[in-house]
Amino acid sequence: MNKGGLTQDGFDKLLRWLHPDRDTAGEIYALIQFKVIRIFSSRGCCDAEDLADKTCNVVISKIDWLVENYVGDPALYFYAVAKKIYLESLKKKPPPIPPPPDPEPDKVEEVCGYLDECLNKLPSADRVVVLKYHEGEKAEKIRNRQKLAQELKISRNALRIRVCHIHTRLRKCIERLQQSAAIE
Repeated sequence: MNKGGLTQDGFDKLLRWLHPDRDTAGEIYALIQFKVIRIFSSRGCCDAEDLADKTCNVVISKIDWLVENYVGDPALYFYAVAKKIYLESLKKKPPPIPPPPDPEPDKVEEVCGYLDECLNKLPSADRVVVLKYHEGEKAEKIRNRQKLAQELKISRNALRIRVCHIHTRLRKCIERLQQSAAIE
């Protein structure tokens, strides 16, 4: 029995097990793999393709036994293996990281003061862009961002990138101010 995963010989045996005609077997294999990926995706697995590959490798590792003993639709065997791999993948997940504790109100005020100071150090055009970018709530915020992109004659993606660069500069400025305050 092959425990090392996919080999050409194992894959050839798998195709022969699926159907005597190699082309038809290839189509059956592709359909089964597609369905296995859909199974994992529908269960919320972000690594559905990797889990589907693992499923196929497990089936191939048992191909000699399957050829001799398995009776029935091969797809059902793949789905059963996929179910076990899914259950195994649930056990491996580490517990979620707890969210950080809420900051102390004094700390929030301090950081807001640093943010105001850093915003004042920005060129006025950048300051206006970042402030307008964050105006509004939900749908209003989206409309404001579309309008801002039109005013600047850039795409919304270019606007997001520009604001990301401004955020990076603001973050560095705030960190510098926090470090200098900690030293004092």
